[in-house]
Amino acid sequence: MADPIQNVDEQALLARAKQNPQAIGEIYDLYADRLHGFILKRCGHRETAEDLVSKVFTRFIENLPNIEWQGVSIGAYLYRAASNALIDHWRSASVRLDTDIDENWDPPSEQSAPSWHAELNLEREKILETMKHLSPRDQQVLDLRFFAGLDPEEIAKQMDISPNHVSVLIYRAVGRLRTNYLAQYE
Repeated sequence: MADPIQNVDEQALLARAKQNPQAIGEIYDLYADRLHGFILKRCGHRETAEDLVSKVFTRFIENLPNIEWQGVSIGAYLYRAASNALIDHWRSASVRLDTDIDENWDPPSEQSAPSWHAELNLEREKILETMKHLSPRDQQVLDLRFFAGLDPEEIAKQMDISPNHVSVLIYRAVGRLRTNYLAQYE
């Protein structure tokens, strides 16, 4: 199944959003579910994730007149805003990063076999548990790459580092995740 975001001219969409509120709805439709999954994975609470997605889009709408196209997807801006909203949430609520994920959340899948879903959920739980033991920076870079689906250029923009540095961080974080996973589950 093709990624709907890849078929969008985001520069034109951003320009339209500044003129027409319906284009903001298009941006919401493209990114809301992904942002919800990204935030939910990090905070582990469905209602909190919904509130934070709402805050991200509220801030986006408030800042829209000042947002200029910089050659990076709208998603990079939204994921940075989501990361900032999570940081604000953790600071204000003194919530730890290692809270459990909402058990009712199930990632979308084209597979329909119950055994496939069961196996996927078991592996997801193992990986998420293993990720809790990584450094916050490793967690962030893996979240942005694999849960948010950002490419290294978009992650670099968000983290204020070079794309090459992002690739190195991802490579090392995946290596540490693999080592920890194998030590724990093999």
